[in-house]
Amino acid sequence: MRQAILIASLIFLAVPGLAQESLSGEKKANPPLVLHMTAKDFEFDPPEIHVRQGTNVNLLVTSLDRTHGIHINPFPDGAAPNTPPGLSFFDGQDCYKLKKGEQVTVEFTAYDPGSYSFKCCKLCGSGHKKMVGKIVVDAVK
Repeated sequence: MRQAILIASLIFLAVPGLAQESLSGEKKANPPLVLHMTAKDFEFDPPEIHVRQGTNVNLLVTSLDRTHGIHINPFPDGAAPNTPPGLSFFDGQDCYKLKKGEQVTVEFTAYDPGSYSFKCCKLCGSGHKKMVGKIVVDAVK
């Protein structure tokens, strides 16, 4: 009996994919895609990012010059009324405050293809309204 358990355990570990499944039968989520962004001089860098549909994303945003903010619209640009959100955020914040020199993590899953606008949501000076960008969710083919 011990030998049978040992053999079964070795097969479980040796076959790709089996070790990723938990005892309850649920598969572990893929690790998130980690992207870096900076905010300074009234712009985000990069101003546009692309992710694949279904991707879990950790967007690490750092302000380099002063306090800024980032608000990412969860609805695709030009969406019809009553369209469900295409981005799902893990903590539900509407505006992430970006203090100078501090890194903030924005975690979301990109469910639906499309373009999603983001902007600075903390008044930061004369160029505040120019601080915009977009996340493009590319469809899986």
